[in-house]
Amino acid sequence: MSQRYEPSGPPNLSRATRWLIHHSAHRAPESLSSRLEEEWLADVASRSSELSKLRFAVGCYWASLVIGNESARIPVPAASSALSAGGIVTLTERNFGYLSLRSATLFLIAGLHAALFYGMITTLSHTRATTPQSNLENHALKEVPPERVPVLQPLSRDWTIAVPKPDAEIPPLLIPSDNVTSAIEEKSIEPDSPPAVIPPRVIARIAGGPGAGFPDTADFYPSPSIRMGEQGISTVQVCVDSHGRLTADPTIVRGSGSARLDQGALKLARAASGHYRASTEDGQPVDSCYPLGIRFQLSNLR
Repeated sequence: MSQRYEPSGPPNLSRATRWLIHHSAHRAPESLSSRLEEEWLADVASRSSELSKLRFAVGCYWASLVIGNESARIPVPAASSALSAGGIVTLTERNFGYLSLRSATLFLIAGLHAALFYGMITTLSHTRATTPQSNLENHALKEVPPERVPVLQPLSRDWTIAVPKPDAEIPPLLIPSDNVTSAIEEKSIEPDSPPAVIPPRVIARIAGGPGAGFPDTADFYPSPSIRMGEQGISTVQVCVDSHGRLTADPTIVRGSGSARLDQGALKLARAASGHYRASTEDGQPVDSCYPLGIRFQLSNLR
């Protein structure tokens, strides 16, 4: 009487999964069946869903088929009772290929997952493309009644225009007579006197310049210019208010011939904001713009 096999393993596995893993492991060579069953049961127990466990079991079954075919191709030498001259029995080492059994199993499982994922994507794309469009509904339009154009009646010719009499009296029309003379009184024309010349008001204007606390030029002399012996005068246009503060960014009016010296002059002009002497008109400080010459000379540094 045959006994029915009751597969053992983790309690959270389904009967079909345990049975498939057990038979897959026993299809492999005897030296590997118990080890494969133990490893496969441990791997399948770590998976969460039943579908992934079943896919893993199918992959194990496929791996056992591959292992069985490969082991059948490898020739195993038969046991010989004759010993070699030295008394040593020579055994042939079994070769399982470049990949280990566990690596081959993992590659097969990964390939199965990739095939299932590709099948799902292909199915979903075809499902979306073949979705029927909604039927168009036709609605009957109401008839628009024709617009009635009023017929213009012809004007009657039995009409008169009444013009009211104006209230103002119209003076009688005067007819000039032939005995009309004209008298012209001659007067001497005197030349007009020249207009009075008002002298222009002269405004006493004093241009501004550097004031108290104005920075020293040596502090802004570029180091490369000092090493290269560059000298010159950069003329900078500055606009200051009545308190000697800058109201706009300084600009170069006339360069010194060196871009480094011109940049140093602009930095000095910005740093001097608040230390300019404002321009005055009749003694009162006013907002103004004026050029300022900044000299870079090496003799001042010695």
